[in-house]
Amino acid sequence: MTGAKADDDARMVDRAVTVLARSTEALVRATDEFTLLEEICRIGVEVVGYRLVWIGYARPTPGKLVMPMASAGAARAYLDHITISWADDEFGCGPTGISIRTGEPCIITDTETSEVYRPWREAARRFGFRSTISLPIGDGDERIGALMFYADQPNAFDPVTVRLLMGLARNLAHGISALRMKALHDQTARDLAESEERYRSLIEMAPDAILVHCHGTIVFANPASSEVFGAGPDVSLVGRPLLDMVHEDSKTMAVSRIAEPPPGTYVGQYKLTTLDGRVFEAEITACSITFRGVPARLLTIRDITERAQVQEQLLQNAKLATLGEMAAGLVHELSQPLNIIRLAAEGALMLIERGKATPEWQAQQFQLVAEQSERAAEIIDDIRIFSRRDTTPLQVFDAMQTVESAAEVLCRQLKPDGISLEVAAATAPTPVRGRRVQLEQVVMNLLNNAHHALRDGKNHMPRDWRGQIRIAAEQDFDRLRILISDNGPGIPETIRHRIFEPFFTTKDAGRGTGLGLSVSYSLIASMGGRLQSLECASGATFAIDLPLVANAGPSQMTSMPPCAPMPSALGNGHILVVDDEAAAADALAHYLRALGCRISIAAAGDQAWELFCKDPADIVITDLRMPAGNGEELVEKLREFDPLLPIIIVTGHLGATERLTDTLQDDRCAVLKKPLALGNLGELIARFLQPPGE
Repeated sequence: MTGAKADDDARMVDRAVTVLARSTEALVRATDEFTLLEEICRIGVEVVGYRLVWIGYARPTPGKLVMPMASAGAARAYLDHITISWADDEFGCGPTGISIRTGEPCIITDTETSEVYRPWREAARRFGFRSTISLPIGDGDERIGALMFYADQPNAFDPVTVRLLMGLARNLAHGISALRMKALHDQTARDLAESEERYRSLIEMAPDAILVHCHGTIVFANPASSEVFGAGPDVSLVGRPLLDMVHEDSKTMAVSRIAEPPPGTYVGQYKLTTLDGRVFEAEITACSITFRGVPARLLTIRDITERAQVQEQLLQNAKLATLGEMAAGLVHELSQPLNIIRLAAEGALMLIERGKATPEWQAQQFQLVAEQSERAAEIIDDIRIFSRRDTTPLQVFDAMQTVESAAEVLCRQLKPDGISLEVAAATAPTPVRGRRVQLEQVVMNLLNNAHHALRDGKNHMPRDWRGQIRIAAEQDFDRLRILISDNGPGIPETIRHRIFEPFFTTKDAGRGTGLGLSVSYSLIASMGGRLQSLECASGATFAIDLPLVANAGPSQMTSMPPCAPMPSALGNGHILVVDDEAAAADALAHYLRALGCRISIAAAGDQAWELFCKDPADIVITDLRMPAGNGEELVEKLREFDPLLPIIIVTGHLGATERLTDTLQDDRCAVLKKPLALGNLGELIARFLQPPGE
């Protein structure tokens, strides 16, 4: 028996030596970390005949699980039936967890009798394990995991075998470290190459001129520089003095900047000249760099001549001028629906008190109130059109629907002056690409001009004359022409060629900026179209020509939503209503309670936060401007508490509406404008209360 045992020990040592040698060869050849791990496991199984060899990496908290990264052997399925951690708990008390925590090898000579192996004993029996060894990979804080060997016989790991396998684990740790350093180096090299390529592409494709100069001599110029400075294809800017392209008005400042470059990034405006003598205004951004080992200055030069002209043109601000002219009319327009609402409400109250209001009649009055509220909301939206800068993305929309919307706003302002407005309906959808707000602005500008011309020219017309404005549409397969005509005094032929010039106006001083038609012309041009004044026998006619979008689907017509979704859609959700207007909060709460919701009410942001902390709501509906703790502060607190909490912001403040729409609105937050449509609100709440995935 002694001789047989010695032979067995010799074979174990011989196999361990073979594993170490083959693994060392694998380390030398390895080019990829995970391929190396698989190769080490495969060698342990094929050379020695172990039932299972696997390598696990220690994951950080929480859980501190050991995740198998590579394995080999007939019993690989064992790993699918066990949980192993390196925490100081039940699943971390085995050999793997002990070796990772202590940095020492851990040997189980017999899995049947080892108490620490109790959590995995049944699985070990099923897969034929009797002894195992776990070897740490790495030292100290650099310990990344463990290497495990499983044998089908007890006492399979003698001291010599353990020392050899420990050497294998140390070599593996060094190999992994080397491969990671190589991978990091290779990735850094790739990133550097990609960065250099991106930099080169940006420089070469940049529309702005980019120059590098050393002490005033140009040493690099990108392709755009030739175009900006009027250099031909055979003319190089490299080697030229930078001051040769600086206008005399800016030369003194340029000389001082070259002699003593300012620290950091410098931005300034200069007057420059091209090689052919053209003078232009330029914005120059400069910073210090090292170019080919020599200190230099990098200049980005942008021609801002056109921008300066546009800035000067917009000093008068055509939009606000138009809004100012419309202000009195808009006040009148708002008073009309408010008057109807008050008459309907007070009349209904009187007849209800006298018992003479039938349910049908009451329903008619409430419908009238809802319609007039919608009318007031449309007027407020039209004010918003002129008070904000439109940055919406380009979209496909129905041009004639937009024209009809703009005409409806101004139609009622024409009636006091005895002017009629006729809009001929389009015979087919008119899809165009651009910004709806901008087309509305153009149409309003043209209608305002026609209105003023008819009103001011009324005294020079026959007594039975009546002012008329007509809008019509002509279209073929790829073009749309919108004609806006009036029967006024018309445009004198002597000034027709000047009407689109900036600041040109025929109105009295103080009554016009001369920018309306100029801005309108630019807006239509930006849509790929053309705005022109047509010759006609009488009156004035303007034509807006726009390209139609091919293969566009029908316009999505929106209708007034139903007053409420089905109560089942809302369930018994808890909704917190925050509004300092008690009447508005109570009315909204009454509506939501009728749909089956549980309601909490707060009159200020601070009170709402206290209520929410005591009894969190499923949805928060909040106003923005309130006396104690405003809505914006409340929204910030709610977002910090739960980023996924549905929040509905209801506000009539135009600036806040625009700002919040841009920064806060996502699929868990919505901004609704006052006056509020209950149908829209109900549908939104129903969607927010739906379980995820439905």
